[in-house]
Amino acid sequence: MSSDLRILIGVVALAVVAGGIYLFFGRGGVEVTPDAVPEVVETVPAEPTPSLEERLSERLKGTTLAGSDAVVREVVVALSSQPEVVVWLANEDLVRRFVASVHLIAEGKNPRSQLEFLKPSGRFLGIERGDGWLIDPKSYRRYDLVAEIFDGLDAEGMARVFAELEPLIDEAHREIAPPGTTFKATLKKAFDVLSAVPVIEGDVALNPKVISFAYEDERLEGLSEAKKQLLRMGPENVARIQAKIVEIEAALGL
Repeated sequence: MSSDLRILIGVVALAVVAGGIYLFFGRGGVEVTPDAVPEVVETVPAEPTPSLEERLSERLKGTTLAGSDAVVREVVVALSSQPEVVVWLANEDLVRRFVASVHLIAEGKNPRSQLEFLKPSGRFLGIERGDGWLIDPKSYRRYDLVAEIFDGLDAEGMARVFAELEPLIDEAHREIAPPGTTFKATLKKAFDVLSAVPVIEGDVALNPKVISFAYEDERLEGLSEAKKQLLRMGPENVARIQAKIVEIEAALGL
């Protein structure tokens, strides 16, 4: 609401109060019936929603969601010196991929469909020991690079980049989110999902399946797909990512 509009509403409110005082005390204390005081209804016109073009920074003027990959690469690559980031940014439809990934995580789903380029090499491994199976710690090492890059991101720099790309992000979010839902709310929900993943130190027991494994601990096996995906990264990587999430939330004011 603009300051001029607030002032106008304040003046109208004061006029109504002053009028009521005059009617009650200025006429010798005669009580005024409700019918004697006309109801004043102040209609506040809805402010038009700014267009995408109006919200974009000067550097991004003329950028559309469909044609935003080049400028996104330019803005984001400054956040990390890791060469792998440049390779990841070679993918297309970066804003939509990012938004869809956050939306999936917020819903507890695995975002692998949007992040195939982050898929580690090798397989998830188990070690047969005694009468059961345990996670092979080597499986965790497959995710070290992802955790290292995420941990190395500058939270304040991410906040600045987010602020500049937010109009494009909001545009992509409106394509898939329920009406009235903001991307920041979805991002906070996704962060809450990841922050709730337990950091499991020591051996983790598994039950072998036909082509994969399940956690022997029903509490772990009952976690959402998004949480189990982070859990597979191992305790050190989970702790690094969760610590960075705290920094990013603070930088974004979440």
